[in-house]
Amino acid sequence: MKHLFLIIAFLTSVMSFAQDDTSINGNVLDLESNNAPLEMARISINETGVKTISDEYGNFKFERLSPGTYTVSLSFVGYETKTLEVKVAANRTTQIKESLGANTLSLEDLMLTLASADNNETSNITTTSN
Repeated sequence: MKHLFLIIAFLTSVMSFAQDDTSINGNVLDLESNNAPLEMARISINETGVKTISDEYGNFKFERLSPGTYTVSLSFVGYETKTLEVKVAANRTTQIKESLGANTLSLEDLMLTLASADNNETSNITTTSN
């Protein structure tokens, strides 16, 4: 009887320490550098507001998620932003491997941006005299 009690106690403690393993693991790569890891890329889940940054190997992880569908955004300064719809199943790890390419900016877009910034700056510098 004593052994049966110990076995039941052991199984109960093992089950109580079991954690939900629903997660998203991913890897962000640099399309401009032959898919080298993209360090410091920003990854977020729109529905939860949780954000993280990729490590030196381009890896990231979101843990303890509820099963369902999530919108994951991947971004990096000067690169395109990608938005993915990811389905997460209970007690499963969903893998993402995505490459980001440089964001193209035409010379005309750059000139419009600079002109707009210049106009805003000069309109804010008005003098009044009494």
